[in-house]
Amino acid sequence: MNSSHLKEAGETYFQHLSRAFILSLNLFIMSIVCLVHSLLPFIFTNYVSDKIREINSYLDQLKK
Repeated sequence: MNSSHLKEAGETYFQHLSRAFILSLNLFIMSIVCLVHSLLPFIFTNYVSDKIREINSYLDQLKK
């Protein structure tokens, strides 16, 4: 366990909790959309890949 993670991230416990919760909620929604897309491939054709790019960009900005 990395006990200095919050310090390295430059966040308080509640800031980190909020960011992590929102990210997990987004990933959960994306997994449901992906499941629906697997059954009905003509809908949500770009949603998940676009969101992955968006999240990746957001996480890259946090590192800076």
